[in-house]
Amino acid sequence: MSVLPVQTTWTRVLNTILLSLVALEPYLFNILPFFLSPPQTFTELYDVAAPIYALDIGVIYGILALFTHILASEERKLVAPDLLRQYKLSRNLEIVVAIIFLVSAIPQVWVLNVRYTIWASTFFVYRGGSLVRGLRKRHQTP
Repeated sequence: MSVLPVQTTWTRVLNTILLSLVALEPYLFNILPFFLSPPQTFTELYDVAAPIYALDIGVIYGILALFTHILASEERKLVAPDLLRQYKLSRNLEIVVAIIFLVSAIPQVWVLNVRYTIWASTFFVYRGGSLVRGLRKRHQTP
């Protein structure tokens, strides 16, 4: 990944928010009862932790997509022209993952195990992007 040389007030604020969310993520991850029934004493904590974790990861990917968009802006010329397509694909995949996590944060819609399955699907979004990138390279080379 390239270094973001554009240090505006908004990029600094977003970078600070990103740092705070990344620091919060391991704590929330350790609270989640993956496929186990939570102890009856902390059920309220478990009910709140999953949507907050989903919001946390969704906002993290949203900020990363915004940073990638800034890097991939053609008029700023921060990335080599031959890498622009790769950065734009990466940005689009980050937006898709952010949307998946943000939609899964709706507490009334998802049961906990369904939410975990939705989160696991984001792995295949990135794998699919890597496959598309590889197929494009294969078709472009003579």
